[in-house]
Amino acid sequence: MTGYRKFKGPAAFVAAGMLLMAMLAGCDDASNGQENAATQVTPELTPGASAESVKAKKRADLVLEVESHGYLFIEGRHRFTQTRHFTESAGVGVTLTNGKVCVSFGKECVEAEVAYRVDAGKRLSLQQHYVATETLPDEAVIEYWGVDDNGNPVSVKTGIQLELPKQEVRD
Repeated sequence: MTGYRKFKGPAAFVAAGMLLMAMLAGCDDASNGQENAATQVTPELTPGASAESVKAKKRADLVLEVESHGYLFIEGRHRFTQTRHFTESAGVGVTLTNGKVCVSFGKECVEAEVAYRVDAGKRLSLQQHYVATETLPDEAVIEYWGVDDNGNPVSVKTGIQLELPKQEVRD
């Protein structure tokens, strides 16, 4: 044996690839010390490339609106049913991964993992959601967070006032 080890199968492929990379790393593009007649020119960024790099950093613009639907009193809690509308307006999609609802002026919170997708420039409506509290009046805060398609963190938050609905009195 001369100090070299024979590799077979995938190990041989990996070893050959590493050897090839080591050899290429030491290569000099100039041919045997002669000056290369063509000078290398660094390409300038084209307006399209510049726009692409700006797009890669663009952040989603997400808004949450709550549409109230009704009121129920169930198991000692005032329950306000609603539809939650997420609207993205910057042309970058968003994946929401967590959500939190706080009532009792922020003292009582429930947090959960979610998997909501808001496509670029689109609206996602989540029906049959609700907020429940023991005391009225109260303030609820609804918050969601996740990441946009460009890897930027995204969060959206809205507060809603909770109070007994006004009753219509008929004569």
